[in-house]
Amino acid sequence: MSPNKGPKVIKYCVITSTTAIVLIFISLIPISKKAFYWNQCFKKTFKWIDKYEMELKNWDKASKESISVAVCNGAVYEPELKTK
Repeated sequence: MSPNKGPKVIKYCVITSTTAIVLIFISLIPISKKAFYWNQCFKKTFKWIDKYEMELKNWDKASKESISVAVCNGAVYEPELKTK
């Protein structure tokens, strides 16, 4: 093994690991944006329930948080009443 081969291997390892880290960070951008918007939805929904929903005023914090999670996940919707 020549004495110049060691620094070249280290150089390639550093380039490869740097590239891998950059690609990982780039792939995390959409996930972090989605998490940011979900957290904003949760905070706004919880504040709205706490402030305006009088029927839920006596519920504990965990129950209100549970409803907020359901709303932000899309599990709760406004039902349409059927009239005959």
